Amino acid sequence: MAAKILALLEHTETMSLIADSLEHFGYVVLKANKFQGAMDILRSRQVDMIIGDVHLQNGGSIFDFLRWVKGDPQMRRVPFICFSNKPVDVPKYLSRGVRIAARALGAAKYIIMEKFDRAAFRTEIEKLLPQNRTENYHRDGNGNGHKDKQSIPFPFLKGAHDE
Repeated sequence: MAAKILALLEHTETMSLIADSLEHFGYVVLKANKFQGAMDILRSRQVDMIIGDVHLQNGGSIFDFLRWVKGDPQMRRVPFICFSNKPVDVPKYLSRGVRIAARALGAAKYIIMEKFDRAAFRTEIEKLLPQNRTENYHRDGNGNGHKDKQSIPFPFLKGAHDE
């Protein structure tokens, strides 16, 4: 059975990148662009992962939402990914502070991608999904399938690996 992933992303371009990528690899993507929509989904459906844009600006911060999710006993074990695509330039100490805050509140990972890479993103996501919810069978851009032999680290993924 395919993993169900809630994507809480307010920008249409980022939502398309994430949803298309995850759906390409066979995942079910539940989409929300506001906190209330995401909360409604979580109240009515069980999900295997949550991906939230760290730069949300629609009635609160991603940290408020993360705190709400991790405060619920039924959702606290769901991996929560804070994601940033094409981040604005911020001082290094500020970016590090955001990552530390995300982890302190219970985020499993904080992924920053200056240029979205579908395969690299999927690799990072699958590291956190329950084993029975991932498949080690990938399709390349031409629709050809192949089995993964191992996970390859991607050094261009800032924050992809814990410090």
